[in-house]
Amino acid sequence: MEGFDLIKIKPFEDERGYLKKIYKKGFAEEHSQLEEVYILYSFKDSVRGNHYHKLNIEYFFVVHGTAKVAVKNINTGFYDELEVDEKDNLVIAVHPFIAHAFKNEKEKELIILVVATKQYDPADDDTYRLEILE
Repeated sequence: MEGFDLIKIKPFEDERGYLKKIYKKGFAEEHSQLEEVYILYSFKDSVRGNHYHKLNIEYFFVVHGTAKVAVKNINTGFYDELEVDEKDNLVIAVHPFIAHAFKNEKEKELIILVVATKQYDPADDDTYRLEILE
């Protein structure tokens, strides 16, 4: 993909349930290190994101629900939308200069786990607003 990757994961399953590894060292660039992990909870019709980063790489995993995902390469103009469900077992890796947004169009709450290579710091903000999804 152009500026983002869809990484298919294979859950481990046994009689106790499932284990889904949403981040492994091999997913990231060699020099990247993780600085932040958080969970987004989104209600019906809410939109998250609508921004891009110049330094940060983020990994998104839909834990619960379905997300409408939009990505736009701000250098080339490439734009794509896709729907990602909790059962898809996809990690969305968003690279720098790729605007991204997530919308919950369903009644079911949307929960997304996010892993980032740069910690949010309001004094040194690497977040640049760009509305690509309403």
